[in-house]
Amino acid sequence: MHSMAIELNGERIATIGLAGMDVIDVSVHGALDHEQKAVLDAMGGNYGEGGCGHLIWVEERSVLPGDIVKVSLLEHADRTDRGKTIAEFYPDEAPSTQTDFSISDAMAAELRARPRLHEGFIVQAETSSGQRATAASDARHTDFTFGLLWNRFNPDRARLRMSTYCLDDVLARTGGTEHLQTTLSFGEHASFSLLR
Repeated sequence: MHSMAIELNGERIATIGLAGMDVIDVSVHGALDHEQKAVLDAMGGNYGEGGCGHLIWVEERSVLPGDIVKVSLLEHADRTDRGKTIAEFYPDEAPSTQTDFSISDAMAAELRARPRLHEGFIVQAETSSGQRATAASDARHTDFTFGLLWNRFNPDRARLRMSTYCLDDVLARTGGTEHLQTTLSFGEHASFSLLR
């Protein structure tokens, strides 16, 4: 079965079977104004009639300086892990009814006023084919994201990207600065390092 495997510092923490899924998104993201400098998430699902709905395999797992996250596209996996629903992850919380996720002027002002909790970051992404990119924070690059996105419409590959951005990029709906953008095929992998 085709699958996506996620390792943190050489330890496999999740193997996601892709059969029957619509989309799977694995990402490491962080910002200078967040308590945790970087976190790892893995989620996706089948959103059609009778599908499994939204599932989570890794939720807000802390990534520390020096950590290495590796994501591999596997042709075959001996076993895969079952994702959990939001209700299973957060059994004591009422389901969200929010449908509008736009950022108001008041919310933007609140975000701009948040204190910086980290001096800076340096991140690096590398593929098994030898592509590599490194990025560092500055006044225009206060946030970063590294992600591998697979979907059923292009089932033989996944899209990899690493970018840095700031609130102005989010408000303008631009992607920030792309440092690496490519695709991975089965049998290939990519790694992310939080260098600082």
